[in-house]
Amino acid sequence: MGRPNVRTGNGRLAMGVAAVAVLAVAGGAAFAAHRGPVASPSAAARPLAATATPVRSTVKVDLGKLPTGRPPQVAYVSGRTIRGGLGEDVTVPGRQEIIRAVRYDGDALVILEVGMGGSELVRVSKDQGILPGSTPAVASLVTSVNEDAVAYGTARTNADHTSRQGNAVYWRNAFTDNKLDRPEDWASTVLAVVGDTVYFAASTDRDGQTSTLNVWHTQTGQVDLLKSFRSPAVVDFQGTNGVDQISGAAQTFCSAIRELATGSQLWRTCEYSLNGFTPDGRTVIATPDFRGEGGDPSTTAIDSRSGAVRRQWTGVHFLGATAEDDDHLLMVVDTGENTAGAIIRCSIGSGACELATAPTRTPRRDTLRLMGERF
Repeated sequence: MGRPNVRTGNGRLAMGVAAVAVLAVAGGAAFAAHRGPVASPSAAARPLAATATPVRSTVKVDLGKLPTGRPPQVAYVSGRTIRGGLGEDVTVPGRQEIIRAVRYDGDALVILEVGMGGSELVRVSKDQGILPGSTPAVASLVTSVNEDAVAYGTARTNADHTSRQGNAVYWRNAFTDNKLDRPEDWASTVLAVVGDTVYFAASTDRDGQTSTLNVWHTQTGQVDLLKSFRSPAVVDFQGTNGVDQISGAAQTFCSAIRELATGSQLWRTCEYSLNGFTPDGRTVIATPDFRGEGGDPSTTAIDSRSGAVRRQWTGVHFLGATAEDDDHLLMVVDTGENTAGAIIRCSIGSGACELATAPTRTPRRDTLRLMGERF
């Protein structure tokens, strides 16, 4: 593979394109431990090598022939149980849909669906279940790369499910809770938390068509507006680069990588949806620009500085992807509706893949999900 359908900062288009809508979803950037996967007593294999010389940039995955590796080292949901990452398994009681979850101070913070389209944030203990107290209307939730701080934002709605103005952003760690009121926001969507700094998108119209990128310095209360972003979707773990969604002609959409400090556009693509970064920020996780029914036909790792394709995987249906560390991606895959699905781990450096969970026949996306992916 060469470069994808990329336009660099000098405006030269490398290839012709056909573009369709970029997925715009709540939630933040993919979260994963900045370190490599830690050792696990149940590990069935050593980590995939990251230093092997790439033989080809496109790898066709055969799910039935993959070797078994260790379990995922970042949070995922299996049924109603949050597994992986730091801490023990936490089971969420009840029947409310689990929208998103992160590890937090030995417990889990979980966004649950309420009624038709509503939501609430709850804290779930391994031993005590759902703890008293909840925050209504939370629609986005992210954690720092080391899982020592979390941020979340609200997207309030009226009884008729239309957006409601007046929202808030929250930041917390094991010692402090801070809240930022946003009375003019139609939705406040957290994208990343870097230490005590929160990056969030503020919807500026009722329909969510336009938004601004803001930086909240939680210890001083200062909020900076980054004017170069038109429709921010993702920010990396360092607060260095972000994904900006750009409307094109004839109902097409493109994604651009911008530097947060300068607003400079590094490159753009109208071929891929850019969904998250690896912890070191060197790689962007991408899927085809528009998902119809079912999964994606490929997942692609793209160099965040140049826009060059580093690796692409095909051969199965890809239902979700997130970074486990700087070199490994975790992906939920199956071979079609009503077939066995699993989480697989693939190395960007070598392209090699292995099973991170055993293939199981379950309803698509309802039972096995990665919590670091964008929804």
